Amino acid sequence: MVVQLHENIAPIRALDIVESNKMDNIPLEMKDRWTSIKPAVESKVIELNHDTAKSDRFSPDHNADSIDENLDAVPKHVTKVSNVTRPPPKSITNRAQAAAAILNRYRIEYKRDEDIPLSIKTSQKQIERFLENNEAIRLVIPAFPFKSPNRSEKVLGTLPDEAERLALLHLNGLCLAVEDAAECNAYLTIVSDGITYNDILGISDLEVWRYGQHLRQMAEENNCRCIRFSRICDLVGTEYASETLTEAMYLEKAPEFRVLLEANGPVDFDVIDSIENDPDILRTYRGYRNFLETDLTRGGRSKSQQGRLIGDVAKAMIRRGKAFAATISSRYPDSIRLSIHPSGDINKVSIAVLPQDNETVATPWHGALVRNLDGRTTISHAISVPSLTHDLIRDVNGRPSYFRERSEAFDWPNMNVTFEYLYPCGIIIRPANGYQYSLSMVDMQKVRKLAMGCSPIVLRGFANTKNEQEFVAKAWHLGPIVPFRGHTIEVVKDESNNDPTSNNVSSAEAMPMHYDGIFVTKMVKDEAGIERKVITAPHFQYFVSQSAAQPGDGYTLFASSDLLARYLPKNNPIERLEKLKWTCRTHGFFASTLEDMDLVMRHPERNTPCVRWHESWPQWRTKFGHTDITIDNDRGSQKVVNLINRLTYDRRVCLRFSWNEGDVLVNDNFAMLHTRTSFSTEHPRELWRIHTN
Repeated sequence: MVVQLHENIAPIRALDIVESNKMDNIPLEMKDRWTSIKPAVESKVIELNHDTAKSDRFSPDHNADSIDENLDAVPKHVTKVSNVTRPPPKSITNRAQAAAAILNRYRIEYKRDEDIPLSIKTSQKQIERFLENNEAIRLVIPAFPFKSPNRSEKVLGTLPDEAERLALLHLNGLCLAVEDAAECNAYLTIVSDGITYNDILGISDLEVWRYGQHLRQMAEENNCRCIRFSRICDLVGTEYASETLTEAMYLEKAPEFRVLLEANGPVDFDVIDSIENDPDILRTYRGYRNFLETDLTRGGRSKSQQGRLIGDVAKAMIRRGKAFAATISSRYPDSIRLSIHPSGDINKVSIAVLPQDNETVATPWHGALVRNLDGRTTISHAISVPSLTHDLIRDVNGRPSYFRERSEAFDWPNMNVTFEYLYPCGIIIRPANGYQYSLSMVDMQKVRKLAMGCSPIVLRGFANTKNEQEFVAKAWHLGPIVPFRGHTIEVVKDESNNDPTSNNVSSAEAMPMHYDGIFVTKMVKDEAGIERKVITAPHFQYFVSQSAAQPGDGYTLFASSDLLARYLPKNNPIERLEKLKWTCRTHGFFASTLEDMDLVMRHPERNTPCVRWHESWPQWRTKFGHTDITIDNDRGSQKVVNLINRLTYDRRVCLRFSWNEGDVLVNDNFAMLHTRTSFSTEHPRELWRIHTN
């Protein structure tokens, strides 16, 4: 809505004008004009905000990297508040830039957004072409060949395990992040390079086939909808398609596929010359030699003989790999080429397929996944994982799957339960093998301990979770209950309240990222005897889902401070953010100003850095009160605000959790931030929440 205050000043949007008590320096005729139209303007704005909020669904637009520059011009006399007009649709160029920025952040060598290699610039142009043609964004990566032949020391078996599952979820998350940014579909084709190299390393074609089949099944079971698969037969012009290929056909034709593949290699390719003169090939050669040191056992050979063998095998792999790369380029000429190998990011985008804490990049087929109690993951040679501190965990079929740091928190006496790790954070605990257990049987102190490292912790499939008496009783076992507005239980559901001064929690709107209790304060005296306002936020959130939204609707989002710190750009490390203070000005129900708050505080028990944040929330997003955020002691205030807003929704940081009726969830309110998407009121969504310390 646009209003004209004065003939010599450009029209401005209604709520970009502050209240009249802030307009002391504005000419009298402008004040009079505003006073006369203010009631009608406010009425219209409430109506517009209501319509906007009802239609809003979660979108990455609100955590864009740049400041919204689409506001109408505002005269210097008028102070501007939160924008009330929905930003216009992004251009194809802007969408392509945003998607390319996602790819950049997933690079192995990523340090900061400002460093943009040639591969990312090329990818942006490719994405623009996809968008101009209304096509899905297509990415391709050669990967997931087979497990290392060294089964006695490096890996847990011949089939995909928890390491591959995590990698698939990570890559699917990459595609979803690209979709969020580009506002169109995206998919990644994994071309298994198994029979490209297996004969060189002594791996059977049958083993390659079974590894690939289990990988496809794993992707489907974990709803990796953006992942597709292809085999060599799809690339070399045969009559066979991987979708219809049987095991018998594959075993019969694999040697033929390999011959056809080799025929695509450059005739004049000199592997030694390439190693000496091509930096990317040299890096690949060194990488091959590194893992071949442990893949190829000595077998009675001397050290020099072993070294020559490793060098010869690495060169043979490079020759075959050159033919493989040429074949992929021919079959997928328009797709964005990703690579698992570190490179100069010139012709391909080098990414890590795992979200890992290793100093060097590792792949799931060259080691075993290790999960720590604090949520960190690493890839290690299986023989190197200490049995005194870690347990070998088996999958539902009894096969070794990963190592988990030993803790009594995983020991549930008289209960047979499973622990499934969510991506990128969280654990679901379920009764196993058809057993039925009541919520009353759960040791909430074990849940509490798990939540401090791996929040959120979800109890799914337990009985009597919706019983109020039992639910409250287990809250006391979790910790002392902290009443909210005088109530033990806060019912979180849509109350269809259109009063703009009401609490947006009791609506179907999307909400800003925040932590519970940010607006619950008390006055205390500091060491100098000066009274200060301090926040008294509870340590834990404890939920039960009384009724759930339909699948794909009504998500709760949880952002991990540990993961956010990991993915900060190098020029903004967590140590820098620990020095920053911020101010939150909120309007409407919570109407308050909180100043001089620490952006990062230490966890009360783990002493890890935790981001304490409330997302900026412009008026156009809500029919309720908006929120303005500023960084107090940094000249790049808006850049820091944008950075935190973006990272809290990063697919590597933020879990999108879909509720089932009866789910119980415990979340560390200090280590995590959270929010929710909007949801349809046609299917009531109701959560009960208790705060505890």
